[in-house]
Amino acid sequence: MTIILAKKAGFCMGVKRAVELVFKTARQFKKQKIFTLGPIIHNPQVLELLEKQGVKIISSPQEAVPGSVVVIRAHGVPPDIKKQLIERNVFVVDATCPRVLMVQQLVKRYSQKGYQVIIVGEKKHPEVKGLCGYVQGQALVINNEEEVKKLPLSFKKIIVVAQTTQNEVLFKKLANLLKRRYPEVKVFNTVCNSTHERQEEVRKIAKNVEAFIVVGGKMSGNTRRLAQIAQEEGVKTYHIETEEELVSSEIKQFKKVAVTAGASTPYWLIRRVIFRLEDLLMADKPSRWIFYNPLKWALMTNFWAALGGASLAIIGAKLLNCTLSKLPFIAFAYLWAMHLLNHLTDLEATKLTDPTRGHFFEKYYILFWIMGLGCIIFSLYLTWPILPAFFILLFLTFAGIIYNIKIPVLKLKLKNLPGSKTILVPFAWGFISAFFPFFLKPSSPPLKAFLVFAYLSILAFIRTCCFDLLDIQGDQMVGRETLPIVLGEKNSFKLLYILVIGAIFLTVILTYINTFPKEAYFYSLVLMGFLLYLWQMEKKYLRPGVISEALIDGQFILMALF
Repeated sequence: MTIILAKKAGFCMGVKRAVELVFKTARQFKKQKIFTLGPIIHNPQVLELLEKQGVKIISSPQEAVPGSVVVIRAHGVPPDIKKQLIERNVFVVDATCPRVLMVQQLVKRYSQKGYQVIIVGEKKHPEVKGLCGYVQGQALVINNEEEVKKLPLSFKKIIVVAQTTQNEVLFKKLANLLKRRYPEVKVFNTVCNSTHERQEEVRKIAKNVEAFIVVGGKMSGNTRRLAQIAQEEGVKTYHIETEEELVSSEIKQFKKVAVTAGASTPYWLIRRVIFRLEDLLMADKPSRWIFYNPLKWALMTNFWAALGGASLAIIGAKLLNCTLSKLPFIAFAYLWAMHLLNHLTDLEATKLTDPTRGHFFEKYYILFWIMGLGCIIFSLYLTWPILPAFFILLFLTFAGIIYNIKIPVLKLKLKNLPGSKTILVPFAWGFISAFFPFFLKPSSPPLKAFLVFAYLSILAFIRTCCFDLLDIQGDQMVGRETLPIVLGEKNSFKLLYILVIGAIFLTVILTYINTFPKEAYFYSLVLMGFLLYLWQMEKKYLRPGVISEALIDGQFILMALF
């Protein structure tokens, strides 16, 4: 089976903005009641996460508690609804999609000029109801040819707009019928570019696949339309909300399967579907037990991440001209323990955004606690003869264990500090990889040890930031403020490009002046490859899955093996 992921799958700009706004509001107004006027998006999994963050749904302004915060969803609302909210003394956060705002102003302007407004869309859809409010309910809504024929012939001039998530082919067809029916017709194709591109992509991909899996809420209009378009192209189509709805016996019969998702489907749900399809793809292959399953297990338990950390320690020892000694084992044991214990102390958040991993940790809860504590004891035992290394590792271990635990004196959790994860994890990786070789065998000058620490910390930061970008939507939904959330996705990618290019030049220069050994030239080649990986990740050319995610820590393992 070949799996193809549509590039336009997942959140559109308007939905992404609305979701980010509501989660940002939940963080900013923790002491106030927060409501959304109607579901913020048509996705039950996201709504469940919002409810756990204390955000409740109301259906009318009268339900809003005075002094509370009310978020207007991406679909928008009629102007009289906004007025009612303000009169109830609530703080309004308007998350209406900018594209919808433009259509609202468009119909309002032409209605005032005497044009009859006709909307191609669904009468009961919240966006359409909002648009009707801007023309005092005088708009007419149509959705098929029969409804065009039933329109009065008395209109002198009309304006035609579309619900932004409407099927564009249908909109153009109905607009042409209206042009033939009335003397003056102004047509504005207000179908969102994202919707248009998403629908066209489905039509194009459907010609080359046997089955199409459309991921998204059953109540989401734009998701239903994607499924409808795939069916119209003659492809077997499955509209699912989660990976649990996939029937393996049916899916396994296809050789080529495509996956897309509605504008209200978070990326982490798409990733879960891809991972499930990969499982089905590998089900009958011998390499499943030799290669795929062990790698997937290593990723799920963060064993692979710990190997990446041990590899970074090997690189640090090489750059400092130290013998390896106990260093890789110390780094591996410490980092694996921290990853295990962080999942165990924040299990509810893991279960929300990554149920497979969450339930796996829950199933072997006691075993993983024993393994985590055992790794801590083992790493401390290895550093015991060198007291500076022992006490520093003890401090780093303590900081890692309390990361998800509320500190009574500070009255907060370290994980709630903006960007803490993206910054503290690379610091720990860099410190162990650069300074521990120095402590274990202080043959290099302290200044060089600091230089190697800075270099390896940059590499570890790049690695951590990549994973945070993959998890950005899930982190937002459980209240984690990683650096990509603080900076934004675009700025985070810009920062990563600068850091990777900087690391390549730094590697070449330091190797050229003999500060690093000649073998370090190979590191610059690996980083060039990672630059390509980063670009593919940004452009979504890289399909999520076991192999693609293993490549992030794989760069360090490749460097260390060399």
